[in-house]
Amino acid sequence: PRSTLFPYTTLFRSLDERKDRSVLVFGRGDNEDFELKGFDIAARSVAALPDTDLVFVGAPDGKEEEIAKRLLDSGIPKAHLTVRGFKDRESLKRLFCEVDLVLIPSRTEGFGLTGLEALSAGLPFIVSKNSGFGEALGNISGSSSFVMDSEDPSAWTAAIKGIWKKDRQKRLDKTKVLRDSYGKRYSWSEQCESLIEKMSSLLENKQGTF
Repeated sequence: PRSTLFPYTTLFRSLDERKDRSVLVFGRGDNEDFELKGFDIAARSVAALPDTDLVFVGAPDGKEEEIAKRLLDSGIPKAHLTVRGFKDRESLKRLFCEVDLVLIPSRTEGFGLTGLEALSAGLPFIVSKNSGFGEALGNISGSSSFVMDSEDPSAWTAAIKGIWKKDRQKRLDKTKVLRDSYGKRYSWSEQCESLIEKMSSLLENKQGTF
């Protein structure tokens, strides 16, 4: 049941609005997944926002400059780009407190775990509809502003601007409401019960063939 929320505690986050906002994208950034994960979309959409930085996390050791070049070639100014490796889940929690928004602009994605982690931590995010997480959100009321059905960077820029227009408290409150609704729709207990029922059904069907 990967659609269920992670057991994060509510992370402390200052309610003071930052002068320069930051947007997080997460992944390896190699040749295989750079366009697949839509990192070029992220770079181009953030590049159009002079008060916003792009933080890329997940670069393999020694590949930071290579990935930074790909992002720079996609239009993001060097002064507004940070590329880091990934350490562990604890560092990810701290990172969620440092950034203002998470982008998951994948052109195709099995699920989109980073988006679920952001939601679990109460952090605003925008996820592509071309992902399992985006599809799951389609069943949740009030999720439309969190899900994008476009590969056009300008559309993502507009969506980010829409989030920036809301004050920080309202952004966090809206994410919390969505998190609560998501938790009710995809609870651990219900998903586990559903999994057990399916396994029991498969076992009974298998026994019936003998």
